Amino acid sequence: MHMAGVFFIKPRLERMISLKDPALLKKTVQYFRDRYRIPGISLCLTDSSGEDYIMAAGVRNLLQDTLLDPYDHQRVGSLSNIVTSVVILKLQEEGMLSLEQTVESILPGILKEGSRISVRQLLQHRSGLKDYLWMDVAGTKCIQHAVSSPLDFFSSRSLVRLIANHDLEFEPGTAFKYSNTNGILLGLIVEECSGKKFEDAVYQWITQPLQLERTYFPCSNDLRLPFATGHSKATPDLTDLSDDITPITDLNVSIMGTSGALVSNPVEIQTFMKDLFGGSLLSQKSMKQMLVFSETDDPERFYGLGLYKYTFENGMTAYGHHSGIHGYESVTLYYPDDEIFTTVIVNQMPVGAVSLAHQLLKRNLVSR
Repeated sequence: MHMAGVFFIKPRLERMISLKDPALLKKTVQYFRDRYRIPGISLCLTDSSGEDYIMAAGVRNLLQDTLLDPYDHQRVGSLSNIVTSVVILKLQEEGMLSLEQTVESILPGILKEGSRISVRQLLQHRSGLKDYLWMDVAGTKCIQHAVSSPLDFFSSRSLVRLIANHDLEFEPGTAFKYSNTNGILLGLIVEECSGKKFEDAVYQWITQPLQLERTYFPCSNDLRLPFATGHSKATPDLTDLSDDITPITDLNVSIMGTSGALVSNPVEIQTFMKDLFGGSLLSQKSMKQMLVFSETDDPERFYGLGLYKYTFENGMTAYGHHSGIHGYESVTLYYPDDEIFTTVIVNQMPVGAVSLAHQLLKRNLVSR
């Protein structure tokens, strides 16, 4: 287990990392858009001085020619993990729960093995729970219903029931395996402990104080205007690639729920990340807990409480999360050694957003 330093008290930097040239960044974004043949890329990059560079290249929809705007609503999927983690840690600060509590103690009877799994293990994706998205519903994988059954409603408890009586894949706490079931259970725990709807808790502790007007967990399947249409080269179960690019405008968000239905844009995600690591959202004690990282199934990635720690080939490390959801890929990264932030959203999947974002950054920043 690796204990990370706490960086929300801003260190004195020995060097400043700044943008070489905004025009070059714009050209690089356009180059990657052309190279990967994707509809659009939007990003927000913040250098060591705190200067923001916000831009987009490409279009909202391949069937139209309306230019993509970096403030457009887009789906950011698993970036939900960071938001959920902050809300859970706020509840702990308020004395409404403890990370050491078991699922059974908060949601009695919801899981066969609920007395063996703690809130902390849900946040760490070390619960051993199967992922409901890959379970069968009426003979079809649950995840496929996201695009094939937009009018059906799947409650969070019904999603949990898909795996509730299955054996655990490993002893809780002994291994890492990303499971969307963890995010669904954490949403139910937030509601049970706070007495609020999950989206209202997010509004109280994150989106309202930070004035994030385009960041929300949607109640309906469509995106608010203005939005970037998603595009997918993946099959409906996201397990293989097809030769066709499919526009995705309607997605059954009840299947994603609190594990991945979040809508936002690069600017507002970056605002959230800067406030998180700037110390205005959580106490120092909570941040220390968030930044305790354990090994994952990838030697270059570690996982804390709703956050990855990425290790790149040049020795740089970053905290953040990546996501792939029907039609979109996104990543948000904070490089603590240099006080750099970057958030990239692509309205097509798959593209490899983590690598793309890091390459964009490497090509355009210079040490002063």
